[in-house]
Amino acid sequence: MFHTAFRLLPCAMASVSIAAWAQTEPAPTLETVTISETRERSYRAVVAPTANKSDTTVKETPFSIQTVTRELMEDRGVTSFGEAVRTVPGLTPQVGWGGSNDRFRLRGFATSANLKNGFRRSVFAPVDELVNIEQIEVLKGPASALYGRFEPGGVVNLVTKQPQNTASTCYELTAGSHDFYRATFDSTGPISETLSYRLTGSWQDNKSFRDFVGAQTQFISPVFRWQPAPHTTLTAELELGRKRGAFDRGFGNSPLFLGVPIHTNYAEADTRLKNDSTLASLVLDHRLDSGWQLHAGLQASSARTDALWYPFGFSPITGAGTPDPQVNRRQQRSIDDQTDLSVLAEVSRRFEAGGVRHRVLFGADANRDTWDFRADANVGPFGFPTNLPIDLYHPVHGTTVVGPLVPYDASNYRSRNVGLYAQDELQLGDQWRVLLGLRYDRSRTLARADYLPVSGTLARSDDALSPRLGVTWTPSDAVSLYASGSKSFLTEPFSGLLRNGSLPAPSLGTQLEVGAKFSLLGGRLEPTLAVFDIRRRHGLVSDPTDFDHVLQVGEQRSQGWELDVPFSITPQWRLLASVTELKAQISRDSDSSLVGTLLANAPRRSASLWTTFDFSGRAAGLSAGLGAIYVGERQANTANSFVLPSYVRWDANIAYRFGAGQRYKLQLALQNLGDKRYYDSGGAFVPTYPGAPRSVLASFAMAL
Repeated sequence: MFHTAFRLLPCAMASVSIAAWAQTEPAPTLETVTISETRERSYRAVVAPTANKSDTTVKETPFSIQTVTRELMEDRGVTSFGEAVRTVPGLTPQVGWGGSNDRFRLRGFATSANLKNGFRRSVFAPVDELVNIEQIEVLKGPASALYGRFEPGGVVNLVTKQPQNTASTCYELTAGSHDFYRATFDSTGPISETLSYRLTGSWQDNKSFRDFVGAQTQFISPVFRWQPAPHTTLTAELELGRKRGAFDRGFGNSPLFLGVPIHTNYAEADTRLKNDSTLASLVLDHRLDSGWQLHAGLQASSARTDALWYPFGFSPITGAGTPDPQVNRRQQRSIDDQTDLSVLAEVSRRFEAGGVRHRVLFGADANRDTWDFRADANVGPFGFPTNLPIDLYHPVHGTTVVGPLVPYDASNYRSRNVGLYAQDELQLGDQWRVLLGLRYDRSRTLARADYLPVSGTLARSDDALSPRLGVTWTPSDAVSLYASGSKSFLTEPFSGLLRNGSLPAPSLGTQLEVGAKFSLLGGRLEPTLAVFDIRRRHGLVSDPTDFDHVLQVGEQRSQGWELDVPFSITPQWRLLASVTELKAQISRDSDSSLVGTLLANAPRRSASLWTTFDFSGRAAGLSAGLGAIYVGERQANTANSFVLPSYVRWDANIAYRFGAGQRYKLQLALQNLGDKRYYDSGGAFVPTYPGAPRSVLASFAMAL
């Protein structure tokens, strides 16, 4: 009875089919796999379509892939994308632009784009919310064979909630530390025999432990699914996000910042950040009488930020060795407009030939990215922004007089890309599976930047072949052994331009991975061990002597292993643990001083643990969870001039479900139980964002 009632809970109401992700098996009458929130699976889904664009199980996939299920998000009591993915092995958190969103590194490499329902979307400025996310899929290693321009460390796909044929509605109210207030709703059901809907939304108002920092966020997402015929579905989805708040630049690029109180903000109270983002998609799925399945769609998104902020100087501190060091800063207004447009069409089919079962996929896609940047500053007589120093240890705010802001910098980046891809999943008998994939990309990049020593628009064209090969051997139901190799291709104009004023060449990556996946104790214990070696040529890193530019290094290498252990100890007791060890460094370069330097924000060791216990008997409805996040020491910048310290953060959660069908829930989530002082990275430019001290969130949820 408990498991039936739990499905009524907010944010874990409904099963999600592979069709909901807009795969090639779309309609309920077609071949589908259901990802259900059964508590015996211990926080891992059977299927993660990102890996192969198919319903192949995770166990049979020759790559490491982890899922963050809706159930895990609920049991941990998280409210943000960045917190939700902290339990993924090989993933390091990284704070986004002005603290307004979340980014991360996978196996040592920063991500410049994510997937949303399989479509590419840049990560710089969008307002992403968890309220409409059903599952997060993290594919490790190059994804270019299917998705084109991505880093070799991996790719994240956000799977949104889809309309259901059973009506249900849930509401949740949350309040907590630092004047945190949040309300969400999630409603779904049929409108007619052929039309269903899903409507999710959230409102949030929060302050912060940081001086002058706070934000108000609104988000709404309607989804409609029309099924005009048994084998045809058309899904339309819209997201509207709005955030208004302060711009938080964190701390500057110096170890001295690690010694100041974490609430200290070196900006002024007039700092602000306005984020507006929109996403719209239309997806068609149809199964032909011949057995071929068509999947086609388009997604368009835009994100705009308007920020008034105080950047640190490229030498962030003057007088570092004196008793009175000064923080160098300036006032700047930055406006960024970013758009993404992606279209794709693909067909797939299963058939058998010569005793070999195949699932073939053929597809084509096109993507267009645009990024416009403008900056105003108070410019001094020598053409540089005026320095506004403030004391490091005893900052005094409100005394700064800033002159008028005038146009200071502007740039525009455009990327046009077309790709063709093919894949074959072969089943050879009962024990062997082979994955063959190949993609061709053609990319055209245009850039213009006022600060470059050249005039006009720079342009370059590139093409690449991205293959991947994987073999899985399943000698028994309990064990799958696999080996794979894959390549990546990524143009990076948005990351910056070279000091000589030229566009960087594409970065090219190669990964070799071997591993083992187990299904033990009747499927209750499903560990995955992966050993990998990634080499990335022509990768970009920040120029340690001039942060306006980037360097293109000869080769970056990330070697290591990951262990992921989901374990349902009993039907009432679940555990998820992971350990990662890697070394990410510049392994070859024409500049010998760079060789051996470690990549920024790539810890040698990291680990996570989460466990939840559901009580029974007179305490039925009560559950308690406890977990820890460990992040090892990390280099703070490309120059390896100082280290961010390691930390362990303990979190806990307790929930009580009650009422008819346990439709009500009270929950208390506690983060950083030990009040640990720790830092997350903001990237190589501004590497230190202090983590929040001990925080408490209390929520009440109701399902109708």
